[in-house]
Amino acid sequence: MDFEIKLGSKNERRIKVNHNQTTSFLWEGENVFSTPSMISEMEETCRLLLKEQFLKVDSEWDSVGTVVDINHTAATPVGAEIILKAEIIGVDGRRVQFKVSTEDNLEQIGEGKHERFIINIPKFKEKFDLKVKRLDEFQKR
Repeated sequence: MDFEIKLGSKNERRIKVNHNQTTSFLWEGENVFSTPSMISEMEETCRLLLKEQFLKVDSEWDSVGTVVDINHTAATPVGAEIILKAEIIGVDGRRVQFKVSTEDNLEQIGEGKHERFIINIPKFKEKFDLKVKRLDEFQKR
């Protein structure tokens, strides 16, 4: 399938930081928005950009993250609203590169680059199921 992914396409999402998206080791009680949670939300912003603008015609296609290069630059508390931004900056076949950033109401809290690969879900699942079977056989040895 040929995809017409357009450079410069953008997506923006607003979410509130939830208590299950925080670190648990800094001090007792709710802590700060964790780096893995921020990266996860950045990835989802990129995924939705592809899915909603370019892959919506066929539900058998989606994308998976392959590269993250992210800087987490400021702490954000539970309950704060954050804005996640993604822009397509490169396309090479089914490989798509993004510029990403996240900010709260006071400052930028993260930025970097992310890469996703467009997949055919049934084919991906077929390969995955085969790997699960092979790993299961390996573990039985």
